Amino acid sequence: MIIKILKNYSYINTRIMFHLCAILLSLFCFKETQSTERQLDAHDHGYGNLNIAIINQTVAIELNTPAYNIIGFEHPPETVEDKTTFKKALSILNNGSNLFIFPTAADCTLKDVNISSSLIEDQRSSHKEHEHGHKKHDSGHKEHEHDHKGSKHEDHSKNNVHSEFHADYKFTCNEIGKANSIQVMVFKHFPNTRQLNVQIVLPHKQSAIKLTPTSTQLNF
Repeated sequence: MIIKILKNYSYINTRIMFHLCAILLSLFCFKETQSTERQLDAHDHGYGNLNIAIINQTVAIELNTPAYNIIGFEHPPETVEDKTTFKKALSILNNGSNLFIFPTAADCTLKDVNISSSLIEDQRSSHKEHEHGHKKHDSGHKEHEHDHKGSKHEDHSKNNVHSEFHADYKFTCNEIGKANSIQVMVFKHFPNTRQLNVQIVLPHKQSAIKLTPTSTQLNF
């Protein structure tokens, strides 16, 4: 969450940071996400949340969205096509300057990006298991049966939960007073996204707005 991001910015005055966190909590009830998985009844394809906070010269942006909106599926990528789509999506997510466009006069630069998802962890685990499997290729038929049973269990479990992506961005704007708008390009790059519920915290103003593919600009 943005609160967690701000805590990591060592150059932000502690008192100001605490005040901003209190505003975030009281006005918008931001809840700390305990996992990148949510149950079916809390998961809505096509919809996502965008949280924005501005303090000093820093703009913190947090995007929370179902994996379906980003890659078109929610299971760990298995086929070559899935893996290609997944890799491309991560590349786009990591390029925050193309997802959130500030006025040129604001002189904003992307300073930090953090992308998290259970699918990323699954990919890492799968890669490690794949390497381990090669080493144990001749270990016997029983281990093969065990792996097969484990695969069935994973297939069953992934039908009961949905995956999400959480992307955190930190921009520094040399002319923060001119950072009065953001063109949100999420819809262009991830067309499965139909709506973003946006919550904004400025030094002296808080607001909420909904963005759609036909309404993509935030004005402060």
